[in-house]
Amino acid sequence: MASSATARKVSTPPTPSTPTKQSRPTLRLVPTVTPSMPRGPFIILVLGLVILGTIGLLVLNTVIAADSFRAGDLIQRNAELAVVEQELQRQIAEGLSPQELADAARELGMIPAGQPGFIIVAPDGSIVIQGNPVPAGTR
Repeated sequence: MASSATARKVSTPPTPSTPTKQSRPTLRLVPTVTPSMPRGPFIILVLGLVILGTIGLLVLNTVIAADSFRAGDLIQRNAELAVVEQELQRQIAEGLSPQELADAARELGMIPAGQPGFIIVAPDGSIVIQGNPVPAGTR
């Protein structure tokens, strides 16, 4: 079943989305808008902000420069203290040598110990002395 349908042309009235040549609006001049705020206070505000910003940057730069000098002084002081620390460590190392310890003990009135002797107690309670003990100060 084939049906034949004929298409008819339906005329539609023009819509606002499809303007015709007759409905084109006429052009006219728009009046200039006068500023509602005067320009003087705005210019003063902008200049004030620029001046305050410049002063703030100057103060910040001065503080940074002062901190830079202080950091340089601290680095120099740290290097000086490192040299002092090395000298103190060298003095400690010299003072711990056996000869230096013996000399310091002699200056304090100490005398060298003699030959040591060992006492050995056997399980049965008997005592054995090993070595030749010598009292301190005699050789």
